[in-house]
Amino acid sequence: MDSARIYSEAQERLLALAEGLGPAALDTTVPACPDWTVHRTYAHLAGLCADVVAGTVTPPASDEVTARQVAEREGRGIAEVCDEWRAAAPALLDLLRTQTRLRYRLPAIDVWTHDNDIRGALGLEPVTEHADTLLDFALSGLARAWPEQATGPVVTATDTGRSWTLGAQGGPHWRGTSFELYRALMGRRTADQIAAMDWTGDPGPYLTALSLMPAAREPLSV
Repeated sequence: MDSARIYSEAQERLLALAEGLGPAALDTTVPACPDWTVHRTYAHLAGLCADVVAGTVTPPASDEVTARQVAEREGRGIAEVCDEWRAAAPALLDLLRTQTRLRYRLPAIDVWTHDNDIRGALGLEPVTEHADTLLDFALSGLARAWPEQATGPVVTATDTGRSWTLGAQGGPHWRGTSFELYRALMGRRTADQIAAMDWTGDPGPYLTALSLMPAAREPLSV
């Protein structure tokens, strides 16, 4: 996975988007992160970048850390937040290119995910590029962690035709686009939304295990 490319492209999109956001847009609640506004989501992204570069945080960041990142930037305007993020990013990209530990893929996952969270909050079209790569990373990790003797679903991305088998055979078959499957895995769909996707077989016993992040509180469209 080219983490540096995924991160830099998402950051460029978000920095360009921020230039045109007024106070009302910046104060819009992000439904995927209902405790945050658009401005606070940018604050988290800038803070995580700065923290990883400084070595004060090794991915992943805890809820307490992300709350601190937001709180520390609460009184700063969006231009200042973006300037901080822009300044710290080259050093982070160097880490993403040179660090081999899987945890250093997480900043790219985080920024791509929040890029779409912000777009959903503002009624913009999602960005689906790299969803197939991110889905493979997530499902390959989930497959390694799945108990070998426990049945699990077969997951197929309908836009690429690629499939992953989790655990032993005998579970249901879950189908969807790379984007929809990945958003579901990353807690951007409710359990009911996941259950309503294209399944052959009963998804019920697997819904909790298929959320790598806590499931969304309310239905999300992006």
